[in-house]
Amino acid sequence: MSESTRRAPARELLEANHQFPCEYIIKAFGPASADFRAGVGDAAHVAVGARVVISERCSSKGNSICITLTLAAETVDEVILAYERLHAVSGLKLIL
Repeated sequence: MSESTRRAPARELLEANHQFPCEYIIKAFGPASADFRAGVGDAAHVAVGARVVISERCSSKGNSICITLTLAAETVDEVILAYERLHAVSGLKLIL
């Protein structure tokens, strides 16, 4: 995959900085809508099943949200899949 279309950090970078299995945190920012919340949750569940803790924080005006996903990732492939699925969520503004 070319650098310009990469959706997740490079496999080599993930493996160099994390020892799997591990806890891996991703933050997804977007609209404070039920559809966005559901999309982010579904993306995480596809990647790691029930091994995710989801928390959220709304902006002061209440129109934007940051959803924090704490993945209990068994493999680097699960983290990469989570990023791929999250990038397909409608309304995603930023992912960290």
